[in-house]
Amino acid sequence: MSANNSDSDRLKESLNLKRNIDNDRSSDVERSSEKLNEVCFEDAFELTGHGKFNHLVLLTCGLIMLNVSMESVGMSYVITAAECELELTSEHKGLLNAAAFIGIISTSFLWGYLGDRFGRRAVMLPSMIASAALSITSSFSTNVWMLLILRILTGCLVSASSATVYAYLGEMHTGSRRAAAIAWGSAFISFSFIILPGLAWIIIPGQWSWTISGFRIVPWRAFIWSWCAPGLIASVFLFWLPESPRYLLSAKGPDAAMPVLAKMYAYNKNAGKDNFPVEKIVTSSIESRSGGFVGAVRNISLLFRPPLLKCVFISHISMFAVFMLSSGLYVWVPDILNNMLSDTSEKSITICEIIHNKFQASRNTSLEVSHGSCKAHVTTSVFSISMGMGAVFAVTYLAIGLFITRVGRKTFYCCIMFVCGLATIGAAFVPQGGAATALLILALCAGCAASILAAIAVDVFPTCLRAMAMCVMYMVGRTGAAVGSNILGATLDRHCQLAFSVFGVFTAGSVILMIFWPKPEKIREEMERKGLNY
Repeated sequence: MSANNSDSDRLKESLNLKRNIDNDRSSDVERSSEKLNEVCFEDAFELTGHGKFNHLVLLTCGLIMLNVSMESVGMSYVITAAECELELTSEHKGLLNAAAFIGIISTSFLWGYLGDRFGRRAVMLPSMIASAALSITSSFSTNVWMLLILRILTGCLVSASSATVYAYLGEMHTGSRRAAAIAWGSAFISFSFIILPGLAWIIIPGQWSWTISGFRIVPWRAFIWSWCAPGLIASVFLFWLPESPRYLLSAKGPDAAMPVLAKMYAYNKNAGKDNFPVEKIVTSSIESRSGGFVGAVRNISLLFRPPLLKCVFISHISMFAVFMLSSGLYVWVPDILNNMLSDTSEKSITICEIIHNKFQASRNTSLEVSHGSCKAHVTTSVFSISMGMGAVFAVTYLAIGLFITRVGRKTFYCCIMFVCGLATIGAAFVPQGGAATALLILALCAGCAASILAAIAVDVFPTCLRAMAMCVMYMVGRTGAAVGSNILGATLDRHCQLAFSVFGVFTAGSVILMIFWPKPEKIREEMERKGLNY
């Protein structure tokens, strides 16, 4: 009997011991779960995964970039078709080509401030809808000054998303995927150089017209309508997409960012928002944000003090070089190609000789042409070559997206800029039309380097300064486009080869600046010590 009691006691002790062990394990699991559910923002962002939500963000941002590009350079195809109806002179054409850039440059700082103050999505969505409305309105212009003013105003609104979109796209991806995402999104810019000449080829040569309420609609007016479509489609997508979670973390704290991360997780994992395995986001960096304009100025001043000052100087000068060559030269490409294709000379001559001969011929022709005898003409081969050019840009952008993480951002950027600089010089001196055209297209690939430079720069600027920094950088870049366009317009006649040489040397030489680019980790560490988060 005592033996049975002893066995029973031992059994009870064994069960109690097992129960205690299970309880200890359970409490360990709970403690572990508690640690898992209180994570830093970057770990929580990683848990959202990468899937269809990110793909939609990429598509939306790509369409925004496509819209910005088409609004910026679309007038280069319009001015020849509208030359007679609006009685455009060469000076008028130059102003209309620069109109969008003038609008973008003049308001970039304002949109950068608003993007950092009120949010990336909050700034882009209404401005895109308004820019499409103004762009369509500009197609009803009855004289050059009405068209110029409306195009400048359109550029002012396009400016809101021209650089803010890079901050939004970068903030919607993890650090390891950010550069590739910006490169893939920027590939849509190259599509504009295929779509625009394609639409122009289909629409502009048409001889049709119709009347709406007494107003005569001709092909070039309908062409302007056609390039507004990407912006309107992007607006629909952006209406559904949320604000950047990194911006919300910086502006309103972890609780505001949590629902966005849960939404990203739900769509990427095909799960409910409640299944997001994070209960609380903890942040070791509490950003000091002073309210109102004074606080914004105080934050902006950080861009012009160490350690960010060096980053601002290098990135902004580099972007100036990128746009001066790519956009500054591109707006003249349809005219240059038209001259080359219209040249009847049988001997091999350079691009510069063709341009010089054209200017000499036009100088000998009376500038006073009656409106009735004016007839606009564009060689249709210009459109097919321009589309081929866009295809080259698209391949270059896609290659950047595929290889940027393997080759490295700085290396890729420097290689593209150096090669494009040499191609610019070669295009002016090669006395063969096909080779010169190929070198001209290669030179314009410098525009692809803008996305790499954006990916390099976006990492070093804190969240509260990122939209401003990107907007100012692109403002400087588009200033380069305006400067480049005007320099070429003033020098192509008498000093064509010198102009191309200066552009090429400046572009190739700008890569030296990248030697002095600081390590992003050191910049981030120093800025985080000042209370700014990323």
